[in-house]
Amino acid sequence: MRTKTLVILLIILAVLAGIGTLVMRSKAPEVEDVLGKPLMENLPVNEISSISLKDHKEFVSLMKKSDQWVVTERFDYPADFPKIADFVRKLKSAKIGRQFESSDETLKRLSLRKPDADDAKDAEKGAHIQLKDKSGKVLASLVLGEVRKGGTERSFPDGHYVRLEDSPTVYLIDTHFAYLQKKPSDWLDKDLLKVDANEVKKISCLSADRKEIYFTFERPEKRKDLEAQGLSASRKVDQAKLNRLAKGLSSLQAEDVLDPSDNSFSADLKRADHLEYELFNGMLYRVYPGKPCADDDRCYLRLEAGYEEPAPMEEDKSAEDTSKKEAPAEETAKEEVSKEEKPSPDKTPEEMRLEAKKLNDRFSPWVYVISNWQHEAFVTNLDQLLEKPKEEQKGEAEEKS
Repeated sequence: MRTKTLVILLIILAVLAGIGTLVMRSKAPEVEDVLGKPLMENLPVNEISSISLKDHKEFVSLMKKSDQWVVTERFDYPADFPKIADFVRKLKSAKIGRQFESSDETLKRLSLRKPDADDAKDAEKGAHIQLKDKSGKVLASLVLGEVRKGGTERSFPDGHYVRLEDSPTVYLIDTHFAYLQKKPSDWLDKDLLKVDANEVKKISCLSADRKEIYFTFERPEKRKDLEAQGLSASRKVDQAKLNRLAKGLSSLQAEDVLDPSDNSFSADLKRADHLEYELFNGMLYRVYPGKPCADDDRCYLRLEAGYEEPAPMEEDKSAEDTSKKEAPAEETAKEEVSKEEKPSPDKTPEEMRLEAKKLNDRFSPWVYVISNWQHEAFVTNLDQLLEKPKEEQKGEAEEKS
């Protein structure tokens, strides 16, 4: 074959190949480049009224009722809204790092089968998440699968494999939900009280009917230590235990709540001795710790709140007069002006009563499950707050040795 003929044939083949490529491209569907874009960019966050999370073991549903998020499986107890908001924010801002079409084998390997798939093993199932509006319309539905870890097995998670509803398309997103909690108790608003121990004026232990006072500790004034009332000089208070009692409300948290329609636990707690914390501002907190914890370390607690307007505090006029005599007239005038201009942070008695009522309405229906170490702080036996006699301490030391 002549060289000229060969060249012509090669040119014809190249032209035909180019035409074939153009034809194929014209017939192939256009694939949008989604890499780097949010997976749920159009998620209407403000329309979300319910969220459900389900894996092969747990199920939790969060619902918005009367402008408050609640945990349905915990008798509509208030949910941890900041946790919900953070979860939705992460979901909406998650960006696509990779996408590919999967096979059934891939879905199993990446734990992307639905949790209700009967033909799948537990290790092959992911967490099914649905977000709905108030009418029940599904706004988003996805399955969270395996978490991707960069580098070695000990590396931290840096992505998550997900798929939308029943789509075979798998996305690798740039954020992860490795620590997403799926138990109903994990989504409760667990913060109960944060009371500064220095604001506690008096702590008393009373009988169930409040007719008998077993012990009382009271501060003579602010910034003074709590002092035992009516205790004989021969009995010494264990200051560490008393301090722990005073701090019992400083960071009180619930681990779970019981069914409020079940009165068995609530009735037992009401029949037990209880503690009353009185604050300098008039707030009252009654704590019903009940009996020692169960074998599974589940400890139970009831709370009540109230308010009694405190008597006006006496001012130390002698100290005030002395300071005025020593201070120059100009500085005294400046101080008086600053006191007049600075608004008082104290609430009115009416506002305090309203606050106490709101707290009591929140606390009183519930029996809380708390940790053992928190429960141990609420001592209702005076002997447990006192130092042991020297003879008893000596005997225990000899036993240890």
